[in-house]
Amino acid sequence: MVKINEFHDMDIPKEIIPKPDYDVPSDLLIFMRNDPMFYRKNFFPAIDKYKENTKDTTPLENMVKRGLGEYCNKFKIENPKEELMGEGDIIDLVRTIIADEMEDQDENK
Repeated sequence: MVKINEFHDMDIPKEIIPKPDYDVPSDLLIFMRNDPMFYRKNFFPAIDKYKENTKDTTPLENMVKRGLGEYCNKFKIENPKEELMGEGDIIDLVRTIIADEMEDQDENK
């Protein structure tokens, strides 16, 4: 026999699809750099556009958003994209990309 109050003690998840238990922005950055087609068609051109006008990060932000979409499709992640990475996460990732690219550029001089 089961008491009714035992049902209330159960841990019920707040969300239907649990969030991934890893750092999505870091994993996304690795995906964007290592996927040959994404790198060639999106990552490199966005970096090139950014270098033309370093005050405008819009090409990089759009590239990260496209990358997140392709990342979710490729790895069959069903969470909403806004839940995986908010605008703040996207801006932080863009800053990381800019810092890495500037560091690489300084090394090549």
